Amino acid sequence: MRPDSQIQWTAYPALLMAGAFAFGITGASVIRSDSLLLWLGGAGSGIAMFAGMQWWDQTRLVTLGPLGSVLAIVLVVGCAGGARHAMYQTPSPRSLAPAAEARTDAVTVEGTVVDAPERTDEATRFVLRVDTLAGNRGRAAVDGRVRVTLMPSPWADVTRPFPRLRQGDLSRLRGSLQQPPGLRNPGGFDYGAYLSRRGICCTLYVDDPDHVTVLGSRRGAIQNALVSVRAHIRRHIDQHVRSVGGRAVLRALLLGDRSHITDAQRDRFAKTGLMHLLAVSGLHVFLVGMVLYTLLRPLLMRFRLRWHVVEIVRAVLTIVVLGFYMLLTGGRPSVVRAVIMAALLIGGIVFQRSAPPLNTLGVAALVLLALRPSMLFDVGFQLSMAAVAGIVTLNPRFEEMVPERYRDSEAGNWLVSMCTVSAAAILGTGPVLLYHFGWVSAAGLVLNVVGIPCTGLALSSAIVAVSIGHVWALGAASFGSAADLFLQGLLATSRYGAAWFSWAGVRMPVPDVWILGAVGALLIAVAQWPRPRLRWRWAIVGVALATMSVWGSVIGQKTGPALDVVFFDVGQGDAALLKTSSGQHVLVDTGPRSPSGAAAEFTVLPFLKRWGIRELDLVVVSHSDGDHLGGLPTLLREVSVGRVVHNGRSTDTELYEETRDLLRREGVPDRAVHRGDTLQSGPSIHVRAVGPLSSRDDGGAGNDASVVLRVEYGGVDILLPGDIEVDAERDLVRMYGKQLRSHIVKVPHHGSETSSTPDFVQSVGRVEETHAVVSVGRNAQYGMPNDEVLQRWKRQGEHVHSTATGGSVWMRTDGKDVWRVRWK
Repeated sequence: MRPDSQIQWTAYPALLMAGAFAFGITGASVIRSDSLLLWLGGAGSGIAMFAGMQWWDQTRLVTLGPLGSVLAIVLVVGCAGGARHAMYQTPSPRSLAPAAEARTDAVTVEGTVVDAPERTDEATRFVLRVDTLAGNRGRAAVDGRVRVTLMPSPWADVTRPFPRLRQGDLSRLRGSLQQPPGLRNPGGFDYGAYLSRRGICCTLYVDDPDHVTVLGSRRGAIQNALVSVRAHIRRHIDQHVRSVGGRAVLRALLLGDRSHITDAQRDRFAKTGLMHLLAVSGLHVFLVGMVLYTLLRPLLMRFRLRWHVVEIVRAVLTIVVLGFYMLLTGGRPSVVRAVIMAALLIGGIVFQRSAPPLNTLGVAALVLLALRPSMLFDVGFQLSMAAVAGIVTLNPRFEEMVPERYRDSEAGNWLVSMCTVSAAAILGTGPVLLYHFGWVSAAGLVLNVVGIPCTGLALSSAIVAVSIGHVWALGAASFGSAADLFLQGLLATSRYGAAWFSWAGVRMPVPDVWILGAVGALLIAVAQWPRPRLRWRWAIVGVALATMSVWGSVIGQKTGPALDVVFFDVGQGDAALLKTSSGQHVLVDTGPRSPSGAAAEFTVLPFLKRWGIRELDLVVVSHSDGDHLGGLPTLLREVSVGRVVHNGRSTDTELYEETRDLLRREGVPDRAVHRGDTLQSGPSIHVRAVGPLSSRDDGGAGNDASVVLRVEYGGVDILLPGDIEVDAERDLVRMYGKQLRSHIVKVPHHGSETSSTPDFVQSVGRVEETHAVVSVGRNAQYGMPNDEVLQRWKRQGEHVHSTATGGSVWMRTDGKDVWRVRWK
């Protein structure tokens, strides 16, 4: 007889196989080997091990053969996962990616629109499967998927609409082909990895409607049906739902198109733990499929069919509808997972076989990972799996804890179930959210009680409105108005929830894998509560992991109070944040602004959000050039700013006037700074201005009028000289001489040849102790940084870091030593 522990190993075979497959994918991503021989050899070893275990089990009365057989199967499946990932990552000989690396001019590509284009007022975006690349040297057959953006140039005098593209259109496009940027700033978004996980190698930007040509159509019958149904749904949403916000949310619920949801709405849903309601998932699949499955039975029974025939027909029809709905919404992981689980559940009913939820979840995971192994690293996939696993394993335990008297009535039972399911989903997804976003909201525990019914009622009403739109216009208008009413309730829930409960949650800016592992182990212990032996084993594992985290921080080096200096990668501009352990935050310059937006929106603000920084004590604008002042209006609108200091020189620009108006409207005090002023002083940090030159010396403006800051933290000195050039550098050397020596220095004027004179570099540098940081854009715009200037800093013995090479440069000091933080 097999031991109990062995029974637990094989209780959920599909889940076990999915875990093994995922482990193999993880191993392949770590090893980064495209060779299949390693994985085929491992699979062969597993098969040999399985055969050996079978022989051992037959020749001995009591053996560990069954357990060994399970481990052998796990090894084979794991190697299969590694082999599948290696195959998926192996580039095609005709890959389009090298062309994006080699070309800097516009290119012409031909291919097929893969998905439904997302259209907003500003741009149209879609994925193009490219098969032809045209250039000066002729045409070449290529393979690759490209994320295309059709958007008029911000500098165009007259803008014209682009041709309307649809899924399946064969198109010719001419534009700028680039490799997507990776993670450039802490707290930011790794766009390159996001696209790579979806099999997209490049981005293509097209700014002229004349560069878009529709050559024909490659749509089949299913794609034609999808295009027609999408158009029908959009038409009736626009016709019967009056509010703009309601139409945007309905497009997300019915079509998976979230392009019309504003950034403010996304932020509110994320803060309140309601973001899952905007993602097509199990709730939507249940309303679309399971309601249909239930209604089909009485309808089919009218035809006097046999019970088994009725069950098969309604099962097939429901699965077909769910499959079509999955394609209609773009085939996102959460939808595919829900459809597979629903299909297995329906199949179990037809064949009268029970399907444990964890096993169906395992099958769904196996199918998804076999189709696209990189999906394992996708946040949406992880959240979808974690949410279902949490609900399946934790919700029964929570329901057992609720006294029966609270479940006597139907309303009480519904309320209890809603709260326990929400709690299980929040706890299940908590470790994933903390790892990727550094924040998990607890507000959803309360707000889901209102948000989920509003979403379900709105979706049901909208489905009816869309279904009867062509037959009964008045009824469609009524159901559309009802859907809009429920959607307004959902939007109000997120709005008031963000205002009242945005504080409710747990923040972990830097993921602690020990703590996250401990949380996961303790959640498993709760799930295993009816089995005392397993419960206490997992509880001990959780405590041990938490202990490892505590002792790791205690015995780790440089864990006391520290000053962080983060030089953001804002492109061709400057933005640096001083962050102390005591909660003081000083931002020096705010980066550039272009017609497409301020760089601070995608660099500084995500960092502040991830680390929970809601107020900047001081913002210093070294001078009023756009690459230093450009992000200040955005910051003034989004975060609380204590005060702003500047060099006192006004400029006749729209940006400058907008900033002045915002400062007055927001009531933020500002003043001009003079040499010798102390800007920030505390028990650990001292910020003093050693520049700019006086208006009389400088003529009132220019780079030499930049505010120059001297920051002292313990025994470490930091120099932030803005964009000063030769005259200002000479003045500083004459005034301060060797007092300018610093441990961290921002290289003046982005490494321009008009700055970093030999005398200045020699006065600032501490041999083998100074870290010189160049804040500059990629592609050496305007000839910056100058090679001779960089060599000058290096010859002085400094460590030279550039934001152009690896993104943000994060320096940290404890007042004695200085080191670079590896944040990626």
